[in-house]
Amino acid sequence: MKTKKLPFIVIALTVGTAVVFGILAWKGYGSQNILKRISQMSGTFSQSSERDEGETGVSDQHAGRLQLFILAGQSNMTGLGDPPQAETKTDSRIYTFSNDYRWRLAKEPVDDPRNQVDRVSEDQDAGFGPSVSFAKTLLEQNPNMAIGLIPCAKGGSSIAEWRRSLQDQTLYGSCLKRVRAASVMGKVVGFLYFQGEIDTVDPKEQPKKTLLPNQWASEFAMLVKNWRRDLASPELPVVFAQIGTNTEPDRFKNWAIVQAQQSQVQLPFTAMITTNDLALKDYVHFTTESYQVIGQRFAETYMRMQAVKSAGALSDKVE
Repeated sequence: MKTKKLPFIVIALTVGTAVVFGILAWKGYGSQNILKRISQMSGTFSQSSERDEGETGVSDQHAGRLQLFILAGQSNMTGLGDPPQAETKTDSRIYTFSNDYRWRLAKEPVDDPRNQVDRVSEDQDAGFGPSVSFAKTLLEQNPNMAIGLIPCAKGGSSIAEWRRSLQDQTLYGSCLKRVRAASVMGKVVGFLYFQGEIDTVDPKEQPKKTLLPNQWASEFAMLVKNWRRDLASPELPVVFAQIGTNTEPDRFKNWAIVQAQQSQVQLPFTAMITTNDLALKDYVHFTTESYQVIGQRFAETYMRMQAVKSAGALSDKVE
């Protein structure tokens, strides 16, 4: 019986592999990406067991008191940097609410797509990003903190795709659902946002997307307003990154417009960091070293904003 079934199994595997190759090729994947995707698919079960073995959850010491940070935007918030040559150690005070809705000690890639629940924000090519650097910089000044990172960014997403919706098939709705699930372990104390590159592209290149280079500032103001309302946190600190540079100006024709829009943002408890002095890995994404600096700038700006906020509250009490 077993010998008779063997040919059918071989045929099924061969046909299945051919179908996958055909679909991916039709979608425009390169040969390297096709092989990478096949490898990811075939290794699903072993990867899942590896993640379960490495799963730590939140320690009793930190459970319920994590300082939670939302990581939203597009690919430069996800991070596409190469892994450091030397393996970095995890910090027992920094956690990630992973894409499979499980808590783990944070390590790159923070936006790991394996076993992802909210497929709307899935980034298969997620790499080294700014968020762990952000957390480590905070801990240098606040060693008693325990930090929880909540990745929600999606590569290539426009600011229109971040409009408020409670549907979990949308970027806003899925992120909000994830934040509420993670909030069992602590309180949201910050919102980090890095987005805008796609809104600079010639609309003819992205006919299915709503691109709003001239309305970026107003759209962002509404985004901040909505998050603060949905989290019942009217003074939620927000730090966002201004888009940096690119090597394809003919493609990113509205780059200067979005940069100007971002410079015009004037919102309470909101601050912007710049990135135009940092090295790129490719046409628009940063090197690993640059992502580390971006994380540091996010943290330094967040801490300055918190210091000003605290000083203002203290002066009010004195008066």
